Amino acid sequence: MEKPSDLQVVRDREPPRKGWVEPIVALLMALTTVGTAWCSYQSAAWTRQSNRLMNEFNALERRAGLLSVQGMQQATIHTAMFMEVLAAKQAGNEQLVNFYVERFPPDVRKAYDAWLAQKPFENPSADPHPFVPNLYEPRGTREAADAIAKAAISQQEARTAGSVSGQYLANTVLFATVLFFASASGKFEQRRVRSVAFAFAAAVFAFAVVRTAMLPL
Repeated sequence: MEKPSDLQVVRDREPPRKGWVEPIVALLMALTTVGTAWCSYQSAAWTRQSNRLMNEFNALERRAGLLSVQGMQQATIHTAMFMEVLAAKQAGNEQLVNFYVERFPPDVRKAYDAWLAQKPFENPSADPHPFVPNLYEPRGTREAADAIAKAAISQQEARTAGSVSGQYLANTVLFATVLFFASASGKFEQRRVRSVAFAFAAAVFAFAVVRTAMLPL
């Protein structure tokens, strides 16, 4: 019987050819690289938006706090002026009463006149003072409430943007997994192992692409 030549023996020991793997793996890795770059860009963009919205939230919170403090300070001054009016009226000094009343700001004067219309010195059911909510509103109250409402919206949008940024960042991890297994699939000698590694890389790639497509830009 004829013995096989040394060249034939070497050929028999060669691993199966991997010609079909390399071009597909190269294409998969190229697409994965593009996907990684895109997700990194989107993650950074959403992070910037989240930071901008948080800065806007902080600014609105500070504005609301400032307006509230200023309103309380002005209400304190107005209350002190009203107490002086009562003291002067109790003393029967109408000149001093008029002195203070004429210097009331328009909103306080309106509340004071409405309070006097209730005949508070004769009517026991009248409001105890002009600074009740239905007669007087501290300055900046509405502006502060509007700023607080806008701040809440900015905070919610910032959290949403941060969540989207995190999901894009998670997708970069998936694409990194694809790169690892796609690269490794071309180095295994056994065809079954190569196929399993490549199939896993392709499945993770498809999953990452679907996740990326579902995220807002």
